[in-house]
Amino acid sequence: MAKVGTGTISSQQVKDFERDGVIHIKKAVDNNWIERMRTALERNLSNSVGIRGSQKKGVHVTHDYGLWLKDADFRALVFESPLPTLAAQVLKSEKLNFLSDGFFVKKPTAQSSVVWHNDQPYWPVQGWKCCKIWLALDPVTKENGRLEYIKGSHLWKKELDDRLENPWFLESEPREVIYWDMEPGDCLIHHFLTIHHSVSNTSFSVRRAIVTNWSGDDVTYKYRPNTWPYIPVEEINIPGFNSMKTLKNGEQLDCDVFPKIELNY
Repeated sequence: MAKVGTGTISSQQVKDFERDGVIHIKKAVDNNWIERMRTALERNLSNSVGIRGSQKKGVHVTHDYGLWLKDADFRALVFESPLPTLAAQVLKSEKLNFLSDGFFVKKPTAQSSVVWHNDQPYWPVQGWKCCKIWLALDPVTKENGRLEYIKGSHLWKKELDDRLENPWFLESEPREVIYWDMEPGDCLIHHFLTIHHSVSNTSFSVRRAIVTNWSGDDVTYKYRPNTWPYIPVEEINIPGFNSMKTLKNGEQLDCDVFPKIELNY
């Protein structure tokens, strides 16, 4: 286990998360973290130590994940920043496991919108207390590719996997969509079942973000094909992944690749 930095959110923000499935937190991390993670991200753009590695580059969006296992700065964000405390508070969980990190770089004038989906179908876990923290490293607006959410959609308790046909979900149906402009250091925290998408970057500015994924005390392992880490564990040459091989359905996640976090709030 690792001790983490402190952070705090209000009881009203927790209620908003439970009602809406997403909240916006201003200045979740300070300027030191912003600059540190910008540097770490740029380093991994040219020579990524993540799971995708040299396959990470896309025409419009560059993405990799699992960087914390090899990169000291990404690891510090997980174990030393305020983010895990925020996750535990919003999930109202006495136990917290870290699932994985990642980065997304949406390039200027990128035709790179992401369709409506939620995150639960992409993870080998079961349980309610799961969230993603989306940390902005640049200003975020509609013009450079903000995220948008269907308010309260996590309460439908339905998975929306954009790799499959989903006849129950009709995009044309009227729904309340919520979103925020963001500053560097702000974050969004959304439930794994909250339906969201992102719009294209039509600006001349890059949009960089780091994501971290967290689970609480009711979450256990559940094998699901075509979920994280998306490639056979045997093909991943990163220490820690062997610990996934012994996980069985219904077991606690505690292992090298899904570490338990020591909370101090």
